Amino acid sequence: MPVRIELANPKGKLKPAMFAEVEIPVAGAASVVTVPNSAVIDSGSKQVVIVQLAEGRFEPRVVKLGARGREFVQVLDGVKEGEMVVSSANFLIDAESNLKAALGGMQKAEAAPAAKPAAVGHKAVGVLNAVDSASGTVTISHEPVASLKWPSMKMDFVLANASLVSGLKPGAAVEFEFVERQAGEWVITSLVAK
Repeated sequence: MPVRIELANPKGKLKPAMFAEVEIPVAGAASVVTVPNSAVIDSGSKQVVIVQLAEGRFEPRVVKLGARGREFVQVLDGVKEGEMVVSSANFLIDAESNLKAALGGMQKAEAAPAAKPAAVGHKAVGVLNAVDSASGTVTISHEPVASLKWPSMKMDFVLANASLVSGLKPGAAVEFEFVERQAGEWVITSLVAK
């Protein structure tokens, strides 16, 4: 949002059309619980943070998010002050299957007879064409996607977590999973080199 700031300039160091980085403290703001943006795993239908319970023991937690900054996001519910969270998707927790089992068990526990079905994930293979870190998107030329009856095409996807492309460069063959978070917004939840 545009902001006008009036500053004293007695020594004339500030010149017209100069650029500056400004930090504006918010007066009266209460302390809030935050986690790094990279700690949030966005599955499309919910946001999850992996919390460390003890050495070598982790638990996935569904979180409710608030205000988002450049590096951190406010957690309104799901994580308490002082709890340790996994802050990068490049982690190994005993075995990948343990994490998948924990996340799968959590989904089953949340299901209720009248509940809306979980978002359907889709799998595809293709070539990573470009990464736009600023917008958190990637461009991928993918092969046909049978579950959607899509032909081969080149399209943009949103990354659920920016660290999904860590170590991948344009031109890499990839396998990925994605969901439709809202109409026309396709979010990649898993992306690995093929």
